[in-house]
Amino acid sequence: MKNCIEVKVGDYTLGGQLGMNPTILFGTIFFEGQSLLLDSETGAFDEDMAKKQISDNFGVGKSVSVPVFIDVVADTEPAIKKQINFTATQFNIPFLVDGSDSDVRIVGLKQAYQSNALEKTVYNSIGVDSTDEEFEAVINHPPAAIIVSAIDTSNYGTDSAIEIVDEIKKRLPQDLHEKLLLDIGFLDEASVKMACQIGKEVREATGLPVGGAPCNGLQMWDALRSRGNADFTVCLASTLGFCAAFGMDFLFAGPLRFIQYIAPAQGAVDIYNRYNLMINNRNLSLAENHPINVMFAGS
Repeated sequence: MKNCIEVKVGDYTLGGQLGMNPTILFGTIFFEGQSLLLDSETGAFDEDMAKKQISDNFGVGKSVSVPVFIDVVADTEPAIKKQINFTATQFNIPFLVDGSDSDVRIVGLKQAYQSNALEKTVYNSIGVDSTDEEFEAVINHPPAAIIVSAIDTSNYGTDSAIEIVDEIKKRLPQDLHEKLLLDIGFLDEASVKMACQIGKEVREATGLPVGGAPCNGLQMWDALRSRGNADFTVCLASTLGFCAAFGMDFLFAGPLRFIQYIAPAQGAVDIYNRYNLMINNRNLSLAENHPINVMFAGS
């Protein structure tokens, strides 16, 4: 296994040995259909509602030492400029620049730069089909971390994921190679265990942090969604915890509003990983910002 690489984003660290750092949860905001988004074209939104949703859900995560990043999703360039500037200037919380296409994401990254927030910015994402302009953007305005879409749906597996990472590295300068976060992809609601095994193998082969969006598969699970929000949220929490047990370093949790319900469950799984690492590495210096210091210690 290659040395485990740690990636610093704001005050948080992703990666390292399994159990060293807590799993990061990404919660999405400003997506179309959300009540606080007033106009997806212009990016107008209810600022008070946005502030409350971010504060409430980040606060619950913080109370159990489960890190929460804000996944800012936008459909247009005006929208992402407005929403990135708001998130960057109103909160000291890491965020993702996410968007419907590369032009939107590039504008979002430039806005993060203009807002003096690159040290807490995660770019989501680049892949083998990304344009030269998108690669130039992350090179000229390097964020704290860059998500790589390490997914080949026609040849899904560990080898293809590693090949994608190697191709991406050829297009980036060496100093960005250790800022990569690998999204290994979850194909559907039934592929979670298979995807986690691939993620584990890719993590061992590259040393880089890995993760993905198992929430997408759950959103497509019509029979589960028909059971109502309570059942769906419980299944989401258990699925994210299952993925974290395999060593996923970051997980998209779906809408940000879910975080307050699933963060304690995520913290419990992080404790199991941490305890196992402590037992087998008694002289290892471990991060203090971890659920084990809050949820079980009561401090």
